[in-house]
Amino acid sequence: MDGLGTELPQRPTYVWVLLLAALFFAVPVVRTAVKAMGESGSAALGAWAMAAVMALLFVVVPLLIARSIASRHTYVSEEAVSIVTGGELRQQLAFEDMTEVKVRFTGNSGNLMPREKIFLSGPMRTGRGTILVSRLYVDSLQPLLRRLQAEVAARPELLQGELERDYFQQAVRSAR
Repeated sequence: MDGLGTELPQRPTYVWVLLLAALFFAVPVVRTAVKAMGESGSAALGAWAMAAVMALLFVVVPLLIARSIASRHTYVSEEAVSIVTGGELRQQLAFEDMTEVKVRFTGNSGNLMPREKIFLSGPMRTGRGTILVSRLYVDSLQPLLRRLQAEVAARPELLQGELERDYFQQAVRSAR
């Protein structure tokens, strides 16, 4: 999207895993549906019900989650962080309006499943709540962390407490 800044590179790992899971589970759903076609009466009804539930839980839900992850885009500019979902600007927080920055690590899962998250709080230009930028959605947090590093240097009160400063410095050092 024009004017929103640099897009953080998307992380396709979870989308591919969900797509493969949906494909993998589509096989037993089709087998159950084929078996239901050969049945009659209550056995057919039960088989169709089972096929429908399996299709919903094991095929449709993973596809919807994959679509949700793939449609979320994060942009960083000199002025703001923006979240675009489905082509529509959902959240935007100006750096000058930011009131708090939190960095969290939820375990060490390696490169396959990194768990770094950055929470940005303050009055939003667009949307509401707190902006979450997670390695679930993006491949690299470096552009955001570089911009936040400049903001934190100018306004150290954005990191509330020594623990927050330590987490932030660790994220800056280890950012991909």
